[in-house]
Amino acid sequence: MKTTELSGSPPFLQGVYVREDFDFEKCGSALPEFADLSDSDDPPPIDSDRPQLSAMMSDDDFLNSLLTPQETRPLELTPAEPERAASSLDNGSGGNEDVGAWSLSPEQQKLVRRERFPFNFSWMKELELEFPSSVTFFVGENGSGKSTLLEAIAGLSGFPVWGGGRNDLSDQFGPERESELAQAIYPHFRKRPRDGYFFRAEYYAQFASLLDARKRDKDFKGDPYGRYGGQSLHTRSHGESFLALLENRLTNGLFLLDEPESALSPKRQLALMAMMVRRIKQGKSQFIIATHSPILMTFPGATVVSFDSPTLESIDYRKSEHFLVTNGILDNPDQYWKHLRES
Repeated sequence: MKTTELSGSPPFLQGVYVREDFDFEKCGSALPEFADLSDSDDPPPIDSDRPQLSAMMSDDDFLNSLLTPQETRPLELTPAEPERAASSLDNGSGGNEDVGAWSLSPEQQKLVRRERFPFNFSWMKELELEFPSSVTFFVGENGSGKSTLLEAIAGLSGFPVWGGGRNDLSDQFGPERESELAQAIYPHFRKRPRDGYFFRAEYYAQFASLLDARKRDKDFKGDPYGRYGGQSLHTRSHGESFLALLENRLTNGLFLLDEPESALSPKRQLALMAMMVRRIKQGKSQFIIATHSPILMTFPGATVVSFDSPTLESIDYRKSEHFLVTNGILDNPDQYWKHLRES
């Protein structure tokens, strides 16, 4: 296999940039407050002046809906029905009763945006992140913003921020309806992806339960397991079902993966990379992956973006802390354990 086969430019997303007109000095959320849904059977009204995601949109219409200069909400998602949202979250997420409503604590409301999450990352104010290759890895310490930016990219790409593909937009199974950070960012697409998927390991169990609920729903048309290996994801081991989902969903398109290694053995991580190789060779797939895995980072021709840098620098994976610590402890475990025992 030649490295050059895997190092071509990405077919879809070229970069993401901070909006020049976004007001970081303003207090409050960048998202509108939805009315209390608890006493209403109807979802909140949708502002017809805001862009709506539609499967019938042309590429130009889609891009215009994202890039209209005066529009600070690049993509409006229809709010999930309260009954469906609540029942979905009861399936393993703790039953958050305030699902969908965006609210800030009194303390947060007093802070200007630049001083609070998710706008207070050091890389946010100067964000000009470009994707020169078909595979990009986000690496860095926990809490450095990898998953937060990946979620924003999902929202900008028309995927549900809780995970899944566009056909899952109406079935909210995560705590957030949309990404607040996405309101401060605009994307540069070479071409709008017709398909894609946002894999979130943390909400994987809820997604598996959603497929089972669709199977039990008499009104659901088709096979809910058809694109995920043909059977319930709960009937396999955690790692096997992870790989089955990825194997069946990694077709052609834009794929955002948040810590896919979390349930994969080293050998299964190699299997994931083999799937990626097959797709990249066809020239119709792009991957952006938040990871802590030095194994995945070795993908030939990939761009590795360090979130431990205040400006999101591209680095050699061998200079990442993940690689250095893993390599160090495997080469000289006694030296590491000498300090660990003394801690």
